[in-house]
Amino acid sequence: MNTVFKRRLAVIHSILLSITACGNAYQPTTSRDVFDRLAENWRWSRYWFGKTGIEDVYSEGKRVSVLMFWTKGTRRSKSGFCSTELSLCVALTGPYLDPSPERMHVDKSIDLIDAFRLFVQSDFGGAESYLSSAERLSAIDFETNETFVTLPPLTPPASVLQKVVPLEALEEADRLKQLLGCGGRGRGAPALPCSGTLVFAFYGPADPYWFVLRTCSDACQFRGSTVQELTRGDRGWEITSRGYVSGSDVEHLKQQIEKAEMFRIALK
Repeated sequence: MNTVFKRRLAVIHSILLSITACGNAYQPTTSRDVFDRLAENWRWSRYWFGKTGIEDVYSEGKRVSVLMFWTKGTRRSKSGFCSTELSLCVALTGPYLDPSPERMHVDKSIDLIDAFRLFVQSDFGGAESYLSSAERLSAIDFETNETFVTLPPLTPPASVLQKVVPLEALEEADRLKQLLGCGGRGRGAPALPCSGTLVFAFYGPADPYWFVLRTCSDACQFRGSTVQELTRGDRGWEITSRGYVSGSDVEHLKQQIEKAEMFRIALK
């Protein structure tokens, strides 16, 4: 899934800026909140992108000592944990899930609180090094708590399991189908009508992407299967050139979309 991750990294800067503007749309208040969100992020990222961001140290059912941290209510949302047993600190920013969580290696010999302080001082593994000094967070901006957690099974994410259709989904899909068509009959195509389908996957309130599978017949200009990774915008879900998925990534996402189908729309 390297192509997807490289494309994803290209928009991290703009996403972080929009999240900062959102203020405290998501703000955990307990260690449980933080861990539940991290676990859901691992499940969601594993389902769609084939990676959790910590797969090199993840062991389902393992019980580990961690220091949970989350920003105080007056600061922009950031939360995560440090674990010297796992030799890492990891964090999520803002209201949405993220396939590329902020991460830094830590030495097993240091205390948890020292690992956390080093993570903050490093601008969360360098992820926020571009921010001005006024925008950066310091250790005093966070609540912390040392506890034990058990790494959970990586089942499909809640949006796929619960299958809740968001109120705006049908209206948004109807608007977007005009922009995701098959392009009409292709030059030199068989003397058959161009037809196709759009399959829209389930998404949840914290999902930054809405995955759509387009399949067009051989008579169409855009024949075959492609995947579009829609992103959230000021006016609803948006289509961007960066969200167009092709090549080897299509087959993986096609299977996941079909398993997570919310509804499908015929294209003519």
